[in-house]
Amino acid sequence: MALSESSLRPVSEALDSRSDSQAAEPVSALAREGLSQAGAKVTLILPWAALALSAVMTVAAYYMVKSDSRALALEKFEFRRAEIVEAIDERLVAYTQALRGGLALFKASKKVERDEWRTYVETLNINELYPGIQGIGYSEWVRPEHREAYEAGIRNQGFPEFSIRPAGPREIYSSIIFLEPFDERNRQAFGYDMFSQETRRRAMEIARDTGEVAISGRVILVQEISDDVQAGFLMYLPYYGHGETPETVAERRAANRGFVYSPFRMRNLMEGILGPGLPDVRLEIYDGEAIDAENLMYDSGQEIAQRHTLFEQTQRIV
Repeated sequence: MALSESSLRPVSEALDSRSDSQAAEPVSALAREGLSQAGAKVTLILPWAALALSAVMTVAAYYMVKSDSRALALEKFEFRRAEIVEAIDERLVAYTQALRGGLALFKASKKVERDEWRTYVETLNINELYPGIQGIGYSEWVRPEHREAYEAGIRNQGFPEFSIRPAGPREIYSSIIFLEPFDERNRQAFGYDMFSQETRRRAMEIARDTGEVAISGRVILVQEISDDVQAGFLMYLPYYGHGETPETVAERRAANRGFVYSPFRMRNLMEGILGPGLPDVRLEIYDGEAIDAENLMYDSGQEIAQRHTLFEQTQRIV
């Protein structure tokens, strides 16, 4: 299933029956009030494209509530849960729009140059307006018979050590050619063949075949070059050239030239969405429906889980 604005919107609409006037920031005073008095746990199964996420939210009980206030505590927990899901939902839609802007640049240009891509991403001001995103890039297909000439061309642009990685013969290569900001982390991805790795390949195939945004499962990004290693994922939007998206899967496969994409480091992403902390909620996100350490992508903290939990709920979001 591909991710798009149309597929994302019903998630929050199905979960949140509040009016627009009730919408608030993820960490709101209304949500905090009462949650410090009640504990709860809710598991959300979020199948976003190729990435199925399970979000486990636990609210600590600082003391037991009386029976006559239990309903109010549950109501406020439900409000907080919906806030968090809506915040994640809306941010992913915003990231999708940023990718579509990059796609529009390719469609409007005869050939997108490196400095044009840099200007586009700098103009987006992603650190301020899209916190949590690692960058915005473009990856293109390279046929095996063109690989040597392709690599030589990039080296002549001022990158003498450029090569498509990992090395070795394959039926087709993909190559990250643009990724801004082109900082130390993102330079590690320059020339990387994402199609060579199974999890990334599956999302790229979904995006290519559907014509919509697709999200990968849990990966460790090639940008992880420090001790602060985080789980990550990638978002892909296919580019078919200057025309309209082809009608059939076969036509899309034939026309696909590459992908506008973004990598995400999970903890950075969630801090960008939810702010500096969740003092009364423990949020865990898993890749897939198996809630175990191997699939854990994000954990906001363990302190709350050690306290009493009054409410518990499991829900699949479709």
